[in-house]
Amino acid sequence: MKNIFTTVKAAVTTKQAAEYYGLKVSRNGMTCCPFHEDRHPSMKVDERYYCFGCHETGDVIDFTAKLFGLTPYEAAKKLAWDFHIDPNTPQPPVAAAMKKQEVQDRQDETFCMRALVDCEATLRKRKEQYAPSSSDDPWDDRFVEACNMLDYVSAMVDILFMPDAEMRKMLVQQMKEENTIQCLKERLEALREENEHGETEMGAA
Repeated sequence: MKNIFTTVKAAVTTKQAAEYYGLKVSRNGMTCCPFHEDRHPSMKVDERYYCFGCHETGDVIDFTAKLFGLTPYEAAKKLAWDFHIDPNTPQPPVAAAMKKQEVQDRQDETFCMRALVDCEATLRKRKEQYAPSSSDDPWDDRFVEACNMLDYVSAMVDILFMPDAEMRKMLVQQMKEENTIQCLKERLEALREENEHGETEMGAA
């Protein structure tokens, strides 16, 4: 048993395991902690891991054991199997796919949240930029569009901030099925390019 622990820890870092099991790790080794409700990356992963939010810490075996609900020995066997450390190591009989799906669900939710919050901030700025100066002024089409989109985006942001995990999961699933995030991102990019073009023209004038 000690041999497999030593072999696995010498061959696999926590960062490698985190990325293999679906976590998105930034260049500086930060990722959203899978062990608590983490909307912003608060876990540092390298040889070991440490979460600045919930203070979970340990090595790659501790990380894998907690992520999949395994004993340390089962986690070591899983790592050995997944990273092809020892071809004679049998795959541990665990519901790994279910746990991996939970990690993916959390990643999807975080991605949607960031995209929507970014979109909301841009729309608020656009709404302010093209707002009529007085009640007698005609409404700019860009102002109207920003108002309409902002209400829609803000409503989704509110749901993703709700404590009801099932509601959040349902919204994320719907957004994925309807390709809502991609559509919003494409429209947002178009709005930004339009703003940059307008600012360039004003500077040239």
